[in-house]
Amino acid sequence: MMTLTTFSEKQSDSQAYVYWRVGTKRGGVLNVTLGFEHSDSALITELYAIQHLLFVELVLGREPGSGHGYRLTVSKGAIKKLALGRSDKKYAFKYSAFLQNRMAGVTIEVSRSQDFLPVLNDSLTQVLTVGSTDIASELQTISTPAMGKVRITKHAVEQYVSRLSSGKPKNPWLSLVKRLQHPKLCCSLLTDKVRQHKARKYGTADNIEEWRHPDDEFRFLVLKHGDTRTLVTSYPRC
Repeated sequence: MMTLTTFSEKQSDSQAYVYWRVGTKRGGVLNVTLGFEHSDSALITELYAIQHLLFVELVLGREPGSGHGYRLTVSKGAIKKLALGRSDKKYAFKYSAFLQNRMAGVTIEVSRSQDFLPVLNDSLTQVLTVGSTDIASELQTISTPAMGKVRITKHAVEQYVSRLSSGKPKNPWLSLVKRLQHPKLCCSLLTDKVRQHKARKYGTADNIEEWRHPDDEFRFLVLKHGDTRTLVTSYPRC
């Protein structure tokens, strides 16, 4: 099982050090400064650091497609409770949503041990400054060969599952991502009905696109903003 260990140490209501390691020899320190203040900055920065290490730094060698086969050893018991949906820290839900969708199935252990964690020094420390929107993890971004960067909300995943005719997949996030990452996805013409409906809803339909696989009637409706697309909804069209 691939394991990432993190330990957060609060410095102020807007800053914390997050020590991390993979195995016993690889590790570092993230000096994370939030663009806002919160008394639970250690929890929020540790959640942000985990996402940054998994999905940006790829410290486990690849970008996880689900949580199965991965273990997070964390320093805050609230992280495990948030993943299980049992925490009363409601303000942290948006920062921990990735644990229930993108990393669904991940094993989480809680430990306050600092064994094998790196010592704070300039050579191992990476400075990160993040704003509130950077860590609102209800919105996840993936890379696809056909559409480029696509942002996915938890609501989009729920819609996808509710409209599947073959039943709920074991890992809804991974099922949706695999479809979106198919290299043969292509842009198709919107029907007049869909175009008119989206124009009323969003004010214009000029940035609305519909994507599908040539051999599949399942459609993905996205909003395009520059080089990034946001999944709005998905549905089967007969």
